[in-house]
Amino acid sequence: MFDLPNVEFNLNLAARLRKNGFVVYCPNENEAINDKTRTDITPEKVYLQDREELLASNVFLCQVSEDSGTMWEAGLMACLSTDVDPSRYYGVIGLATDIRLATVPDPAKSGIENQSWAVNAFVIGGLKTSLGVVGDVDSLIARLLEIRAEREETEDARS
Repeated sequence: MFDLPNVEFNLNLAARLRKNGFVVYCPNENEAINDKTRTDITPEKVYLQDREELLASNVFLCQVSEDSGTMWEAGLMACLSTDVDPSRYYGVIGLATDIRLATVPDPAKSGIENQSWAVNAFVIGGLKTSLGVVGDVDSLIARLLEIRAEREETEDARS
């Protein structure tokens, strides 16, 4: 979310999700923490702003990466959805669009010579046991619509 192509991707994705009826918090749109002309933005302010928005959400969508901030947020939502209030917090869904994930591992090569790319197993395990991992935006939207329908059915059953 930090370089221009990724910022544009995030903003376009947020717009597309909104067109599908989702309420979206996109950190790239939060001027309180992203106005780079300001000198009063601290790590604590970034954390508190994003944490507040995360607590107001019921699904955390993250691009599968090794970004420690993203993983911290995913872990918080995973905890909320499993240990705090599963009826309020639904979980975490990963969007894995890195083209390196399509590389087939070569068993004849090891270490850095094997050009397949791996993601931390704990992260992938967490995503898979939460709301899952998808590989493209169309699949992401389909999965989110599915989650919404499942939750609406659950709510209707309770009524």
